[in-house]
Amino acid sequence: MAPSGKAPDSSAVEALNKTIDAALSVIQAVLGLVREAYDDAKKAKEAFSKISDSDALSSSSSSSSPSTWDPPSDFDAFALARDASSLIRAHGTKISLLMINEPFTPSAIGKVIKELDSVVLSLGSAAQQCYGDRYTNHVRQEMARRCMGVLEQTQHLLNAIPRDGRVVPEAQRTGGAGTGTSSRHQSKAMADRGSYTKIGILWAECDGLVAFCNGGVDGYLTKLVNQLAEQLKDEQDELREWGDEEDEDNEDDEDDLDGDVSDSGYDDGEEHPQGNDNEATQAMLDALMNTRHIPPDDPNGLRPRLETAIKKIRLVLLLCRALTKRRLTKPALPPLPSPTPEGQIAPRLDGAIAALQTTANLFEDLAAAFYKLDAAEVDTVMGQCFDAAVSVSSQLSRPFASPAGSSSDPFTEWATKFESEIRVMAD
Repeated sequence: MAPSGKAPDSSAVEALNKTIDAALSVIQAVLGLVREAYDDAKKAKEAFSKISDSDALSSSSSSSSPSTWDPPSDFDAFALARDASSLIRAHGTKISLLMINEPFTPSAIGKVIKELDSVVLSLGSAAQQCYGDRYTNHVRQEMARRCMGVLEQTQHLLNAIPRDGRVVPEAQRTGGAGTGTSSRHQSKAMADRGSYTKIGILWAECDGLVAFCNGGVDGYLTKLVNQLAEQLKDEQDELREWGDEEDEDNEDDEDDLDGDVSDSGYDDGEEHPQGNDNEATQAMLDALMNTRHIPPDDPNGLRPRLETAIKKIRLVLLLCRALTKRRLTKPALPPLPSPTPEGQIAPRLDGAIAALQTTANLFEDLAAAFYKLDAAEVDTVMGQCFDAAVSVSSQLSRPFASPAGSSSDPFTEWATKFESEIRVMAD
C-alpha cells in the first residue's frame, strides 16, 4: 500500500536532505577521530604487553611532566560522554517519531538534526580526551569503541530518514523482515506505540555507553579482571578434568591383555564384535584430536607438574580477588583521571592488566604443552606463566596513595608472599 498523506513542499524536502547530508558528514568526520583514539589505545595496550613492568613505568614517566598535565586534567570525559549519549538517545527518539507519524514535517526533523550536530561533536571530544595516561588505555579503547557504536547507529538512523517527503512505509516501520506471527505482532505493537523499531539498536548503544561511564575506571577494570579470572578458572577446570580422565583411564589399563593394548578401546575383537567398531572409531577420533594421556609410569614426571599448575592457577585466582579488593576499588584507587602524573597510576594499571591477560593466555599454552606430553615445553611455559603473574603483583604492589609517607600496605606484604610462592616450580 502506498504511503498516505500529501508530500510536503519540495523546497522543504530539499532543505531537509541538505541538512541530513551535512549531519552525516559531521558524523563521518567525528567517527574518523574516534577511530584514531581507538587505534592509539590499542597500540599502547599492545606495547604494554611486550615490555616489562619497569620499562612500562619508565617509558610513561619520560613522556609526562613530573607535576603538571598538558593539557590540564579538569576535563571529565565520562561526564561529557554520558550527557552526550543521553541527548543523542533523546534526539534519536524524536527523529524516529517524526519519521513515522503524519504529517511528515521536514522542518521539525531538520531542527532536531541541527541540534544533534553539537552533541555528536561533544561525543567525539569525550573519546579523544579520554587520555590513556589518565584513564588507562584499556578504558580509552573501550570509551572509543562505545562512542563508535553510538555514532554508527546515529548514522544509520539519519540514513533511514525518507528523502521523498513521506513517512516511513509500514513494512519498514515494523521491521519488514519478520515472518512469524509473534514477531509481526511485536513489531506492530512497537509501531502502534509510535516507535520506529530500529531505534532500539541506538537506544541499546546509548544505554551501554551511559552504564560504562557510570561504572568509571574502577568499574571497568574490575570487570576486566573478573573476566580474566573466569578464563583462568576455565583453564584450571580443564586441566583438572584432563588429569582426572587420565586417572580413570589408568585404572582401566590394569585390565588390558598386555602392554601392546592401549587405552584407546581396541581389543581382540572376539568378545564384543559389535561394539568394537564404535570403540575403534572413537580411538581414531581421539588420535586426530591428539588427546594423549600421561603414561601410567609417568616417565617424564608430568603428574606432579600438572598438580603444580593447578595449584598455581588457584594462586593467580586469589591474586585477582586481592586486586579487585585492594587496588581497583576506592579508597585504594584514587579517583581517575589522575590529577597529576605523579604515581603513574594509569600506566601501572595498564601494565598489570596486560600482564594478567598474558598470564591467562600462557596458561592456555601450558595446557597445550601438557596435551603434547612435552615435559620440557611444560617447564618452559610454566616458568613464563609464573613470571607474568609476578609482573601483575609487582606493578601494583606499592599503594597508589601512601598514607603518612608509607610505601607499603597489607596488599604489599601479601604480594611479596605471593611472588615467593608462585615461583616455586614443585611443591
